[in-house]
Amino acid sequence: MLLINNDQVKELLSIDQCIDAIEEGLKEYYRGDATCRPRIDVWAPCGQAEGYYQWGTMEGTNRRYSVFAIRMKSDIAYWVKGGEGGWTQEKYCQAPGKFCGLIMLFSLGNAEPLAMINDGYLQHMRVGATAGLGAKYLARKDAAQVGMIGSGGMARTHALAFAAVRPIKRIKVYSPNEIHREDYAREMSAVLGIETIPVERARQAAQGSEIVSCCTDSVVPVIKGEWLEEGSFLTTVKGGVEIDARTLERVNLFMTFSPNVATSRTHIEAENPAQRISGRHKAYVAGRPEDISRIPKVERMKPVDSSKVFSFRDLLAGTAKGREDNRQILSLGGGQGIQGIQFASVGGLTYHLAKEKSLGRGLPTEWFLQTIRN
Repeated sequence: MLLINNDQVKELLSIDQCIDAIEEGLKEYYRGDATCRPRIDVWAPCGQAEGYYQWGTMEGTNRRYSVFAIRMKSDIAYWVKGGEGGWTQEKYCQAPGKFCGLIMLFSLGNAEPLAMINDGYLQHMRVGATAGLGAKYLARKDAAQVGMIGSGGMARTHALAFAAVRPIKRIKVYSPNEIHREDYAREMSAVLGIETIPVERARQAAQGSEIVSCCTDSVVPVIKGEWLEEGSFLTTVKGGVEIDARTLERVNLFMTFSPNVATSRTHIEAENPAQRISGRHKAYVAGRPEDISRIPKVERMKPVDSSKVFSFRDLLAGTAKGREDNRQILSLGGGQGIQGIQFASVGGLTYHLAKEKSLGRGLPTEWFLQTIRN
């Protein structure tokens, strides 16, 4: 069994490989060669007035690499007032600046444990590659400018992915933290060799951009519909949290990776603020009223009219059209219940490359086996 850390994942993975792995994994899923379980969250009081314990898992299989994957993360969540009147959800494990996220891989051949992978870098690559896959099929062919709202790890891998599938010449980045946006601009200019400009307002990032990407931890909208240019392609990492009602109106079509539109529109109605933060993911919440009241109330967009939603499966099959002209505004939703497929696809790729390049720390598989039947 291999223990694979973030530095090794970074050495192994390229964004092009991740885009390909996710696309192939989704095609397996649509054929019936793979399956997944949507994310489930567990919330519980943590004994600290400012925070709440949050656990999340998602699972899936991949036939190409013959693996089952479960991604799990353990966080203390808390909420901070941010720039431009926004709120962000922050988190840590043990102490601020430390995090616990793991991907466990098991063999579909004999059920043995294969790997334990730190999920930090892989998670960023997984989400960025998914956005890149959306841009590959939905963004204008001549898309040359990205408006990036957010300047963290997700914003970095999203930029890599967009540059891999479109002729990007300029990125305008906004973060409420001036130092963060300037650091991002310097780094991505060097990495991609393209002009990257820090801007002082989110609206400035969206202005003139054919691709607009929201990569934040915000629990309030960070994009307004009137900012979007005709013909733009929009992505978010927080689903309906990062966009406002006007955005919902202006977007002509939304693509879901769920195999059918009805599944993608599943909406869990709940007054519990923990469930509203979890969104489409089922949340099991512990806590007395005074505990739960500490969690901020999040406004999520209403379910999208099914007439504006199509599945990537149908796009591949030719029964959905996708972009028909350069004036349409198109968008890609959040995880849509198929994150397990993504983690199995990219996790399987990571394990395959680690074995090929002899990376990772070997652990005795016997440590994880037993002679007592469970």
